[in-house]
Amino acid sequence: MAFVTLKDVAQRAGVSAATVSQILHNKGRFSSDTRQLVLKTVEEMGYVPDQRARSMRSSDTKTVGLLVPDLRNPYFADLVSSMEDELYAQGYSTLIGTSAETVERQDAFIDNLLGQRIDGAIVVPQGVNSPGMQSLIARELPLVFVDRLVSGVNSVPFVVSDPYPGVCEAVAELVRLGHRHIGFVSHSSLGSSNINEREAAFRSAVAQVTQLGEGTAAVVDCDSTYVSREAGLNELVRADVTAIICAYSPDMITMIGLLHDRGIDIGSEMSVISFDDIAVFRLLTPQVAIISQQAEDMGRQGVDMLLDMIINNDCSRGESRYVPSSFVLRDSVGAPMWRVPDIAAFIRCMKAGFMR
Repeated sequence: MAFVTLKDVAQRAGVSAATVSQILHNKGRFSSDTRQLVLKTVEEMGYVPDQRARSMRSSDTKTVGLLVPDLRNPYFADLVSSMEDELYAQGYSTLIGTSAETVERQDAFIDNLLGQRIDGAIVVPQGVNSPGMQSLIARELPLVFVDRLVSGVNSVPFVVSDPYPGVCEAVAELVRLGHRHIGFVSHSSLGSSNINEREAAFRSAVAQVTQLGEGTAAVVDCDSTYVSREAGLNELVRADVTAIICAYSPDMITMIGLLHDRGIDIGSEMSVISFDDIAVFRLLTPQVAIISQQAEDMGRQGVDMLLDMIINNDCSRGESRYVPSSFVLRDSVGAPMWRVPDIAAFIRCMKAGFMR
């Protein structure tokens, strides 16, 4: 049989279903022989209690919904893994869904969640106050936003990364190495407030670095298509950038492939830095420098906030948090092949040689 029921166990053991139920819940007065018979039968038949029936008897289902944009994106896979591990350690199971970076898919999963008797939800939202999101918020379930916010929604606590520390560290290191033409790849089509904040952080960091007074900062925007990313790289190359920072890790993966195809050596001819500390960046040669959003830390903090609301039955307990990003230097970043001062010195030497 596909599923063993409590009645199946009772029939095999020759007792009533009520007897099986009470023994499994350690209740009632039964002889040692009867208790051992029931427990042995349960083990032999592989009986698992029906969680749906249990949840109907209790308001606590020990189930949390998790919604992220794309599990194929290693960053979100790491984020989900950290949250699921933490929830499992606390005795909670999870219902996981993806929005595929669309509001329609997000709202469809939210509708499904609301029919599942969950205790709460952790959501990486699409950034807009959609009908599905409004329904979820109106239900007054414990709810936490992680990694992204919803514009205009102030009633839901959140845990997000602060991009400014990591971006400022990255730009400062590039300038220290001699880079004077730095490019930034944004991705506004995602509709993510986080991407917009990363671009704003880059512009702010560049403005604060006086050494770039003789150089330039180029910002390009792309979507998730190969053609768009190729066009963005073409624009940066025409701007003579010697370093590229990507706000969205899938863009960087494509950019690296394009650079290889053009025979541009990463780390010497072009330095690259990406947001998100995903495994592939550590497996590539050279390893890719990153601006870490501390995804695992964000996930754990999001779970802590949600469980605090669930346990205390108080949706107002959530206190929003910002997790500082950090720059991790790796071999994909190096000094440009020609520093501006070196070029000037070379020209002076050449002129001196001709004069002799």
